[in-house]
Amino acid sequence: MIDFSGLSAADFLAALRRGTDCLWPLDAAVWLLERTGVWLEDPRLRQYVVGGADHEDEIWAGFEVSRLRAAVETGELGEYGEELTVLCIVLSLYGDFPISLRYDCDGLSEEVVQLMGKALLIANGYAERD
Repeated sequence: MIDFSGLSAADFLAALRRGTDCLWPLDAAVWLLERTGVWLEDPRLRQYVVGGADHEDEIWAGFEVSRLRAAVETGELGEYGEELTVLCIVLSLYGDFPISLRYDCDGLSEEVVQLMGKALLIANGYAERD
């Protein structure tokens, strides 16, 4: 089992990128995390990450969506606000995590809404990560 707590934000991001397997929705989720920058250094998130090392000993990572969902629902990751909403959107792109655009996106900053739009384009193969 890999301990992700000691990784820098950049190394953690690189591990998450390697864990996407080039699937557009997962790639979009990691891109959104990077662009918003709100969770990459938060130690609370890393306890819900699993991963391994590939044949070149490069670390890859992925989210345990069901455990993260439970953590969000029980308040372990804080109260709802823009940062938690971003995480919920990331998890929705990543796996089985339903969100309500009407309720969950209420009050988001214009910047985050624009990033969400770009993430949806990436998730559907209409845009490249920049």
